[in-house]
Amino acid sequence: MSSITQFGTMQMLVESLLDGFVTAKDMLKAGNTGIGTGAGVDGELILLDGKAYQVNGKGQVQEVADDFPVVFGDVHQAAYQVLGQYENQSFEDLSSDILQAVGSQNLFLSVKITGDFQHVQTRSAQKSEKPYPGLGEIAKKQMIFNQDNVSGTMVGYYTPSLYEGVGVPGFHMHFLSDQKDFGGHVLDSQLKNVEVSIQILDALNVKLPVNNRDYKKADLSHLDHLSQVIHAAES
Repeated sequence: MSSITQFGTMQMLVESLLDGFVTAKDMLKAGNTGIGTGAGVDGELILLDGKAYQVNGKGQVQEVADDFPVVFGDVHQAAYQVLGQYENQSFEDLSSDILQAVGSQNLFLSVKITGDFQHVQTRSAQKSEKPYPGLGEIAKKQMIFNQDNVSGTMVGYYTPSLYEGVGVPGFHMHFLSDQKDFGGHVLDSQLKNVEVSIQILDALNVKLPVNNRDYKKADLSHLDHLSQVIHAAES
């Protein structure tokens, strides 16, 4: 079994705590595969094969420097097991098949999908500056991108609903094209001919910004609107 290392929490993003407190290099020390976002919700990160790529708010893709600041991210050491080959299926239908194959909705999973996609819709956001808005406000200004007949890798995590606020409940997936010219947080996708692999993760290790003054002083006890904001921003 492998563990997932998470830097920050989703509740931090909801409550405007968007200072970067780790770097892309820090993330890659904890694993070679993952997803995340930069300080100020600066685009979308995809970590593959030990490299970190950013899809910025304009949809442009670039490999980031070691010192790129990160406010939130999940990473692990890849050891996937092939689930099967899938054709002409939506990710929504595939997600049900994955959970049925695993036999539980209470386990952390990583999912990696490689191959050809009929359609992928993604989003990304421009970096915010202090005083930071919350995730809900940032989501209203996100840019949406669409690509048909694209080959690439979709990677991400399934988080049990119990951990909402720590992570994103359900599936949270990012995409990077093979040409490294398209990607982002996945809003919708239609699979054409892909290989699906999964990895069950038996532990969650959360790293927090313990030296950040704003984080230490923040009141994080108000959970009433947390679920609404996360679902609006991530779907």
